[in-house]
Order: sequence, then structure tokens, then C-alpha cells
Amino acid sequence: MSGNDAAGGQPGQTSPGKGPAQNEKLLIDYVLGRCDTAAAERVRQRLEAEADFAALHRSIANSFDALARYTVEDPPADLTERTLQRVAALRRTEALLDAQPVGAESGRPVFSYRELAALAAAVVLAVGILVPSLRRAQQLAQRSLCAANMGSIGTALKHYANGNRDLLPATPAPADWWLPRNGQAYSSNSKGLFLLVRHNYAQPEAFLCPATGGQSFVIRRGMRDFPSPRNVSYSYQHSINVRIAQSRLHPDLVLLADQTPLFVDGHFMPERLSRTISSNHGDVGQNVLYANGRVVWTKHGCVGVDGDNIFLVNGVVSYVGREKPASLNDSFLLPHVDSQAPSANDDEPKNTVTH
Repeated sequence: MSGNDAAGGQPGQTSPGKGPAQNEKLLIDYVLGRCDTAAAERVRQRLEAEADFAALHRSIANSFDALARYTVEDPPADLTERTLQRVAALRRTEALLDAQPVGAESGRPVFSYRELAALAAAVVLAVGILVPSLRRAQQLAQRSLCAANMGSIGTALKHYANGNRDLLPATPAPADWWLPRNGQAYSSNSKGLFLLVRHNYAQPEAFLCPATGGQSFVIRRGMRDFPSPRNVSYSYQHSINVRIAQSRLHPDLVLLADQTPLFVDGHFMPERLSRTISSNHGDVGQNVLYANGRVVWTKHGCVGVDGDNIFLVNGVVSYVGREKPASLNDSFLLPHVDSQAPSANDDEPKNTVTH
């Protein structure tokens, strides 16, 4: 979708020819991630300025949410074979009935073989076409809802920085370790991301990719991180003991993406170094959130600044859990790691490197 086909006009104004039907089409394209950068930005502006437009967006997003959560069960592997066997059996029955016709007074319907074959063909067609189509629709809905979640996180990051001296949320910690190692104190990188929840910039549900399920949670006093990895489906830019100034970021720096494939349950997985796709959506692609707020569906992980691999430190292939981005333009996305390590009680990391 081109920028010229998008919202048009200034937020709060109704452009000529942009009625309810056009708004619905525009918002469906926005939820499905089919708007270009300029069009998406105009939609975001209208969402902030127009209550009716925002309400329509919620309605459309909820519809996709319902589809994303609908479970399409796989049919039994032998369904087609059993159906054809049943047709063959009914054909034999029909032959017997032809030899001994059933009178109309019996009230028993007699189906022809052609009718039964047509029914069987319909069953096979449903199994072969309808179920995969429903599954595909569900996957697209999950992808769109995931993108919408990331978009809301991007807005929350922007608002957080606007209220905190241009700094994105970061994780204060007594040490730089972000993976458990030989009893060494460590801290989960997602503590920085959790500040968005803690200070009411975003709700817990926004951090769940619908393709992975996961669990929401109730915010309790004293919480400083997501309760478990099942409560956050995304990986966030390395933020332990760093200050990340929003205004200094390259627009192509990736700040958030579907869960990294390289660090699982607190362990580095060297056998996965060649993988650049998250498992959230079945290894077919992933959503990524850029520093300028746009969300893009990609089919590989080398989508950062100048083709940077968003899951690796530039030039590093072995990890002990203390590595940092090589530069301001190096995306290095880390997951939630269960941690009981002590940390500072304030929201600003001390003795930090400023990015």
C-alpha cells in the first residue's frame, strides 16, 4: 500500500473520499502490516487524535485476535482412506439393494453411488483445502496481532523515553552478566522492558506473541521483571547497565523481535548459530520492531543496520553471558532469563555506558 493511498490529511481531519469503508480498508491494511512507513505513521497519528478511528481499530484488531486464537485441529491422518472405504462399503450395499429393492413404504432412503461419491469428494475437498486454508488464515491473523503488539510496545518505548530524559528503559544490575554461569550473579535483560509494564506504558498482554500462546499475569507490588519466560514472547535490545538515548538511534536499529533462537532457558545454543529466524511463528518468519517505530515481517535475521544480524554481537560467535553490542548500531536482542540476582532498586542504571 503506498503512502498516497493512506489516511491522507492531518490527524483529526476527514479527507475527501475517506469514509467509513475507506477507513476500514486502511485499518485492515495497517493491522496486517501492509502499509508503508509513511502511511503507517499517518495511521498512528490518527489513532492518537481521532477517537472514532481508534475505536474502529480496536474492533478490527479484536476480530483478528479472535481468529488468531481459534484452534484448527488437524484431521485424522486416515480420514480420507476411511471415507473411501465407507463409500466402497455403501456401493456394495447398493448392489444388494438393487437385487432386493426396498419399497417406498419402508421409509428408508436409498442413496445412489454417485451421491455417495460426491459426498466423499466433498469430505476429501474439505480435508485437503478448507482445513489448510483455515490454518493459513489463523497464521496470518497471529502474525498481524503480533505486529500490532509490537507496534504498541514501540509506542510505549517512545512515550517512556519522552518522559525519562530521552532514555529508553534499561536494566540496572550489580554486574553485566545476563546468563547464569558458575554461580555468578546475573540479571535478566527483560527487566528493562518490564519498566513499560511497571509504569503503565503497556499492558502485560502486549508482550505475548499469539503464535506461542504464553500466559498473562497480574501485576503485583514489588515486581521488577516478568514472572517467567512464558510471560514475554519477545527479545529486547541489550539494556543491562547502559543508557540508550532514543534520539541518537539509527532508524534501522532493531529494538525488539520475536524470541531469539540462540538463547533458550538461560543457555547459549551454539548449534543454532546458523539460525536467524525465531521459532515463534514456526520458523517461517518473524516480526521486528525498528527504532523509528515501524514493524516489519522478515524471513531472516540480518535486517538491522547495514544488514546486521539482530541476534548476534557483530563478529562474536561464542557467548558466556557478558557480551555487549559492538556499537550503537549493533542490535543484540536478548530474552527473559529467570533470575534471583540482586539489583538496584531505582529505574536508572548507575555507572553506565551512554549510547
